[in-house]
Amino acid sequence: MILTSFLALSSCKTDAQKLKISAIYTEPKKVTREIPGTDSTHTFTTRTEVTERLAPMIFMLSKNSEILKFRIQGNISSNGHSIHQIRKIRFEKGEQNGNYMTLRYYVEIKKKPGKESANVVGYNYTKDETYKIPDDVKLIKIELYEDRINEISNTNPKLIAEPIFNFFAKI
Repeated sequence: MILTSFLALSSCKTDAQKLKISAIYTEPKKVTREIPGTDSTHTFTTRTEVTERLAPMIFMLSKNSEILKFRIQGNISSNGHSIHQIRKIRFEKGEQNGNYMTLRYYVEIKKKPGKESANVVGYNYTKDETYKIPDDVKLIKIELYEDRINEISNTNPKLIAEPIFNFFAKI
């Protein structure tokens, strides 16, 4: 009986995709600069990013008359004496006006005390989403917000991307 229930659970397929998070790394770089007017040079260390930052955006992976598949991507900064972590990407279905619909996604960023590694300056995130399109909808606007959930000074989520997908044209 246990084996049967395990097989039944393993055959279930979910549409939810996992949130993928990767660190944005830097490496030290020695720079020598000549000080004007003194004929002396000064050597100091700077840090350069070796991992590409993903631009905040939402782009379509595929669409048909019933299903829209798209990717949410972006980055957050995290360095110094406070660590910023992405907790999850929360979905809120927006309003529908006639053949126009708005979907809202919130990247929940949690601030926690601690020290980030000197080599880490932030995190990239990606998540693939699938949405079943209602029959009467022809335009879908997807809004992506950054929501810093435990910062008192910043209570309003910040809009970072808002593409509009058109389903008037036949595929």
